[in-house]
Amino acid sequence: MPGAVHLVVNRRRATIEDRHPATMPRGVTRSERLGAGGTLPGRAMVRALGMVLSRRPRLAFASLAFASGVVGAMGSPSVARAGGPTDDGASEDVLSNPDQEAQVAVSGDVYADTDPSALTDFQPVLEPYGNWADDPAYGTVWTPNPDEVGADFEPYLSGGHWGYDDDYVWVSDYSWGWAAFHYGRWAWLPGRGWAWIPGRQYANAWVTWRVGDDSAYVGWAPAPPAWGWRDGVAGLLGFASREPFVFCPSSEVFAPSIAPRVVRGEPAAAVFPRTRPYVRASPVVGPPLTPSGPPPALLGIEAAHIPRVVRNDPNLVRARQFARPSTALALGARAPVAHVVRPRLVTRTYVPQRAAPRQVPARRK
Repeated sequence: MPGAVHLVVNRRRATIEDRHPATMPRGVTRSERLGAGGTLPGRAMVRALGMVLSRRPRLAFASLAFASGVVGAMGSPSVARAGGPTDDGASEDVLSNPDQEAQVAVSGDVYADTDPSALTDFQPVLEPYGNWADDPAYGTVWTPNPDEVGADFEPYLSGGHWGYDDDYVWVSDYSWGWAAFHYGRWAWLPGRGWAWIPGRQYANAWVTWRVGDDSAYVGWAPAPPAWGWRDGVAGLLGFASREPFVFCPSSEVFAPSIAPRVVRGEPAAAVFPRTRPYVRASPVVGPPLTPSGPPPALLGIEAAHIPRVVRNDPNLVRARQFARPSTALALGARAPVAHVVRPRLVTRTYVPQRAAPRQVPARRK
């Protein structure tokens, strides 16, 4: 199939259309299968991902896209309150078959998110503005310099705003934003703050969304990673990190300066229970491969008031050109390669903790 990413294990092949089975593997009860908004509860999702690796390895790569796309949509008030990456106690399931590596083969004009070029293609872009390090939980990560982003930096909030094309697009003010906000994932790391985990698949914004029952509020959070990098090889994390949501009145989601208009931390905890995960209806079985936000009409925003992104914006053009080998190679990107994805990144159970983010009161411009 042209433009398909294939996962080959024990000479078995599955196209990207097999990314999520209609029913969960055995061992996941019906009550665990779907949570609010059609997403899996955290523990069940990670259990399912572990069983997919150990029992149905041909679906492992597809589970990466599924996991990173829906974990952030799950949660409880604790997510909005502290937003800490948490281990849902599912490490034993995820690591149940530690020796099975998934072989990812690529054909067509696509990059797999776990393609090793994620480590090299963006390095020269990001290196002048931050530091690369090896984290015990996430492996290879990049953190922006405080002098570049400020002490209160938060991804998809600081230094940018929302625009709209066929979906929400994060328009970053940072010169390196075309890479770090359209590729990879963000996670809060103790002692480091916000860190970027490399990924090679393009999205308008790697975030998950929540919307109020009356559509009065809309919220978003960085979509957490399902894998990390060690020695140039991607491996599953074995825990579901949950990043903090921020909320704003729906009518202000397209404000040119969005940061002053949101509530976060403790104030967001009061809004969180009045919202639900937004999951776009899809014509195919399983969730979309990249995140999608609530249509502006659902939020009561008229078409005339939707700020359309400038399609010839140089940063957005560059981000989208890097999405496909046919246009990325001319910009110095590496060609996609067959590679393995390890079923675990670390050999020990790691329970990450995080401190509550600095509380910033909501204010209007």
